[in-house]
Amino acid sequence: MGEAGSTDPGAERDRLQAELQALRQEQEAFLRAVSHDLRAPLRHILAYGRLVRELVEESNADPEALQFLDTMAHSGLQLGEMIDGLIQLGRAGLAPVQPQAVAVGEALRAAAEAALAAAAGPGASSAWPATVQWQWPDCGGMAVRADAALLHEVLLAVLDNALKFSRPVAQPCIALQAQPLPDGRVEIGVRDNGVGFVPGRAQQLFGVFQRLHPVSQFPGLGLGLARAKRFVERMDGEIGIDAVPAPPGGSAEGQGCRVRIVLPAAGA
Repeated sequence: MGEAGSTDPGAERDRLQAELQALRQEQEAFLRAVSHDLRAPLRHILAYGRLVRELVEESNADPEALQFLDTMAHSGLQLGEMIDGLIQLGRAGLAPVQPQAVAVGEALRAAAEAALAAAAGPGASSAWPATVQWQWPDCGGMAVRADAALLHEVLLAVLDNALKFSRPVAQPCIALQAQPLPDGRVEIGVRDNGVGFVPGRAQQLFGVFQRLHPVSQFPGLGLGLARAKRFVERMDGEIGIDAVPAPPGGSAEGQGCRVRIVLPAAGA
């Protein structure tokens, strides 16, 4: 018999797992409620805004009034996208993690193909992605312990950013890197030569709705890296970003950036 007051490790584990599952269900219910309760009034605002615009247009009102209504409609649509982004960010901490051995080279190839397809999608210049120069690492049999789907989302978010901020560059180049670390982990790097940022503001990039460039110049909500960070941390990893310094006399924003993702090596 065990000592008085001792706790069965198996029972304690089951209790903690049950509490965790209950918490996840509660969070999911909260996200559904928030999504519904915020969307309903927004739908009304957009719908009645369209009706008001039609009435104003039929009355031959001042064109400036139509511009005001168009701005309101655009802001409403943007708010809808922000709500969607927040729901996705909230669910990033709820998705079950299924760790397995994931080949680094294959993961990078799949994410790069998806990012290029998105960059050449509707509304984008289909010829531009073909101008990007890629540098590929010799991954050999290197593999990490990760959830394959979550790792794909992380790499896709990072590569989407690399492509987006490289568009203004005459000769865009994206260098992919992978190397084992002495502590039994693997570092995956993505470096671009696009529009950089002031080095001291690196950590802001992982915040919610944080942007270092005008949305008119680079579209997006500023949620991609925040979501990627949550996924990486759920896989017992780390993610960071560094600005690539410009040469003396160059722009204070530097010349691109390097994102590093550190994950446990498979079998470690």
